[in-house]
Amino acid sequence: MAAPEGFEFAIERGKIHEFALAVTDDNPLFHDEAIARAKGFASVLAPPTYAMCASFFQPPGSQAIPEGLDMRYVLHGEQEFIYSRPVVAGEKLYGASKAEQSFAKEGRRGGTMTFYPIATEYRDAAGELVLTVRTVTIVTSGTVQE
Repeated sequence: MAAPEGFEFAIERGKIHEFALAVTDDNPLFHDEAIARAKGFASVLAPPTYAMCASFFQPPGSQAIPEGLDMRYVLHGEQEFIYSRPVVAGEKLYGASKAEQSFAKEGRRGGTMTFYPIATEYRDAAGELVLTVRTVTIVTSGTVQE
């Protein structure tokens, strides 16, 4: 069976451990394989926000963010993680991002704000949906006026 389309995101045990340490999460399911196995999992679990690491490995042009954004005016607006099942070390997920309909609102101090929603679906090697990450990038029209 061919791997699903999209960029590959390898779920590595050591990286899960490092991430959990960085976010100060001492849940043993993220660190101790024996405990994770005793709970019925194949290996340690990835913390809920671990999928954010995938964005660092997405190939250029695959993030569905409009080109030419002035990064001086870009804000992180929203993040949502929707899981179909836990993410486990040792598996590979395949992500594909899709831009949703953008919209604009008038800001109180920075002019027009344009919102760019993006949904990234992660599927396992069998093509089953594991996780959807929804993000909203906000672009203001300029410097905030006091």
